[in-house]
Amino acid sequence: MKRAPRVAALAAFLGLFSALDVFAAGLVRDENAVVLADDEALAQAVLAKATEFRRLAAIEWLGAELPPSVGPMMIYPRISDVQEDGKTWRIDSPDRRFHTIWVAGSQDVVLGSLLHHEVTHAVLAAQMPEGVPAFIDEGIASRVDDEERIAIRRRILDWFVQSGNWPNLAGVLEAPSISAHDQQTYAVAASVTEFLLTQGDKETLLKFARSGKANGWSQALQMHYGIDGVSSLEKAWRAWQTQRSGAARVASTTESAIR
Repeated sequence: MKRAPRVAALAAFLGLFSALDVFAAGLVRDENAVVLADDEALAQAVLAKATEFRRLAAIEWLGAELPPSVGPMMIYPRISDVQEDGKTWRIDSPDRRFHTIWVAGSQDVVLGSLLHHEVTHAVLAAQMPEGVPAFIDEGIASRVDDEERIAIRRRILDWFVQSGNWPNLAGVLEAPSISAHDQQTYAVAASVTEFLLTQGDKETLLKFARSGKANGWSQALQMHYGIDGVSSLEKAWRAWQTQRSGAARVASTTESAIR
């Protein structure tokens, strides 16, 4: 749900965001965002929600709201009954002024969890303009996803535990991006992020992200969590997820018995 190397790749994300759409769109803006939509009512609604999500994400992860006009966003929403997807292209060169966000789906998700997810990417990018490592970026943004997506990842994680067929964690940590359709890697990213949040606070996680990107994950793990490298993280994470999945199964069984 994030990143693409150039405008053409992002615009190709569906044919839903054509040049004609943009020229015919309703346009609204404030100091933090510009929204181009099919009509002004949708644009106004998206701007209001994006403003709210920007504030919530910044307070949760940065400890305070972003200053006005820092990390401005260009948002292209589209209501669709055949597609649900989003992408964020962070400011990655001096000639770009906006983090660019595309969201498509039902009105509920465009004004809800999907927009919240993508705005969270933009807030993190404002804090870390050098780029947030993909697994942490998606792990953090996934925390605001809807229950359906979260349930899919929960089933994948339970399957890892039950089958013993775990993915290679080093590959996930080093992945430059995560495809919106790769639910397995999303599940790992979300779970590892939650595990790290049991080992330290949100500020520590962001420091770890920056340190890992600059110096490598083994050094960053030792520095911020006292974990001796990626293999030790993998062992501790698997044990934690196994316990978590087991506790969820017990709770589900108990609830069914009570009913």
